[in-house]
Amino acid sequence: MIVFAAKISLKKVAAGALLVGAAVLGGAALWPQAAETVSAPSAAAEVDLDDKLRTNEQRVALLESCGWQVDPEPRSEREVQIPKSFDDDYRAYNALQIEQGMDLTPYQGKRATLYTYELLSYPTGESGVTANLLVRRGRLIAADISAAEADGFVHGITQQPSQPPEE
Repeated sequence: MIVFAAKISLKKVAAGALLVGAAVLGGAALWPQAAETVSAPSAAAEVDLDDKLRTNEQRVALLESCGWQVDPEPRSEREVQIPKSFDDDYRAYNALQIEQGMDLTPYQGKRATLYTYELLSYPTGESGVTANLLVRRGRLIAADISAAEADGFVHGITQQPSQPPEE
């Protein structure tokens, strides 16, 4: 018979409980509230987020393959620095990226190029919605669809919002 013994301190138990609590709260914070989204399985099945994105045409083609119609010229293109350590907002954003099969953790402290494209139409009617692609060395490392208003939203590029009801 094999017997294992472990000395567990109150600090270790409290730290474990805090980690579990933080994970639960993080998951709850990511739950869609304002704009209900559903996965687009047909679009997601055809989209390869690992494709190289060295040209503007390749970036626009990726967005179109996800079902988004965008202005073919980026609204902005700028170099950004990914933080060396993530705060709560960045951890929540990275959780969204992990759902899409990407992870920003290996790129902490690195530079990347952020391409922002204006969507020509959004299924629920909002205007000013943008598609953001974060690219490092020709590889997509993060992507989202977002609205910058105070009550805005952010979701993955492979997700499509529910259609508004017909009136």
